[in-house]
Amino acid sequence: MKVAIIGAGAMGSLFGGSLAGVVDEVCLYSTNKAYVEAVNKNGLIMTQGDNKWVVKARATSNPAEIGEADVAIIYVKYTGTRQAVQDAMVSCVTPNTMVVTLQNGIGNVDIIKEYIPEDQIVYGLSTLTSDVKAPGHIEMTTLSKVGTSMWPLNGVVTPKLEKLMDLMNQVNLNADIAPDVNERIWRKLMVNACENTLCAILKVNVTDLMINTPESYEIARQIIFEVSDVARAKGMNISREEALKHVMKVTYAVPGHVPSMVFDILNKKKTEIGCINEAIANEGKKLGVPTPAVETIARLIRALEANYDRTIKHHR
Repeated sequence: MKVAIIGAGAMGSLFGGSLAGVVDEVCLYSTNKAYVEAVNKNGLIMTQGDNKWVVKARATSNPAEIGEADVAIIYVKYTGTRQAVQDAMVSCVTPNTMVVTLQNGIGNVDIIKEYIPEDQIVYGLSTLTSDVKAPGHIEMTTLSKVGTSMWPLNGVVTPKLEKLMDLMNQVNLNADIAPDVNERIWRKLMVNACENTLCAILKVNVTDLMINTPESYEIARQIIFEVSDVARAKGMNISREEALKHVMKVTYAVPGHVPSMVFDILNKKKTEIGCINEAIANEGKKLGVPTPAVETIARLIRALEANYDRTIKHHR
């Protein structure tokens, strides 16, 4: 099996690097040329605490060099989904390619469907975490066993999907084929809507946000409750208390983790707020569920993006 990773950032590299040892070939596609050069020269460096692995894999920033793949895993940020799919179609995606998205938030599948037939699309999520330490070097930050869930968009489980799940499980990606994947996606949204955003605004890690600072915990708690309210209105059986318990369980599983949105803000890049808080607020409006805290945080992130080029000069 040949696997192409379309968007080899922290999470794409985690999946690509892990699968490299059990598949025939992995191609890591990234528009970050420093990453591509580092991986092709030194291999992909994967660390977890004192443990270190160096994975030999092919990396490229040229879509034409990806080549036909049996599985293409889309792992770019929401803002780059359309371009990523277009790039993948240059040489990677054929009528026999299974296209998998494990991206954050909701809305990515709608974009992918514009280009790829529904019977080739698998969607889901992963609650594993990874941070970029340097070009071509990721740090795996998940300490307890969390998982990866997938489901075919047309509801038909194929042998190829079952094989991919088995391969993922051989390398501790903890995968399952989950008919309730939509509910699991909303559980992850509860985490992302508070932790990704508030960590980005406050420039802290998840432990400081949720455990060490009561004030930010209370804001996060309100966001979690609102996301739970929307999920329940959509027919999912997730109480406010259960939602809060889930977010805290994930937080304790990834101590010190810094969500990618923090780096987006620090590097003055567009964030994924459109497929997280804004998307949740839009669902709430459709269903008549108020989401004031979710919307306020979305506006704060947009305000930060709008003011990247404006700086205040410090005077003593």
